[in-house]
Order: sequence, then structure tokens, then C-alpha cells
Amino acid sequence: MKKSEPYDIDFVIPWVDGSDPAWIEEFNKYVSRDSQIDSRNIRYRDYGLLKYWFRGVQKFTPWVRKVHFITCGQKPDWLNTNCPKLNWVKHSDYIPNEYLPVFSSHPIELCMHKIEGLTEHFV
Repeated sequence: MKKSEPYDIDFVIPWVDGSDPAWIEEFNKYVSRDSQIDSRNIRYRDYGLLKYWFRGVQKFTPWVRKVHFITCGQKPDWLNTNCPKLNWVKHSDYIPNEYLPVFSSHPIELCMHKIEGLTEHFV
């Protein structure tokens, strides 16, 4: 049996801070016009667990090549964007302008393959 060659694996994580006043203002511009948008607060709530997720990735998956952190441009205060394994990705970096702004996870996920530098194998 031939041993398979190792390959690079990336993680991709979308995130939004639904309590950000600027985000809420932008969201409210569109939610009233589009009944397809789920406006329940629970959909956009940040439970404060993300920093622990990043610590877990660092501790338990050192083999991960990159973490692509997707936001609409928001950034947690504690996030070190200078970390070599972190790629901070804004929606506008990979989603066509005619579909922005976006408040649904579906188009965010459908376009993930367009993230610059993303490996063929990602979680």
C-alpha cells in the first residue's frame, strides 16, 4: 500500500459582532426591505468564545497552515492580525460587489473557494 503524501489544510471561520452599532445600522437598512433576512438577534450574537477557539487551534492543531477569518470588516479588539497563520478576510475581498452587503451565511459559504491563498483542502 502506497503511503499518501501530506497536504496543507486551512481552517475557515466566518464571524460577525451583532452588537456593533455600525453593523446594526447597516443591517437595519436592509432587513426592512428584504423579508428573507433572518433578523433574530440569536443569529448574530457573539458569545465571547472565539478567542478560546483560536487558542484551541493553536494548541491542538499546529499542523493547520492558515486560519482564514471572514468578517464584514469587523475585528475583535484582542485579535492579532500580524499572526503569520492568520488571514483576515473581508467579504469584499472575495464576494462580488453586486452581492454586498451580505447578512446570510449562504453566500458567504458559497464563495469561500474564492478566498485568495485558500488551500484545496479546508475545514
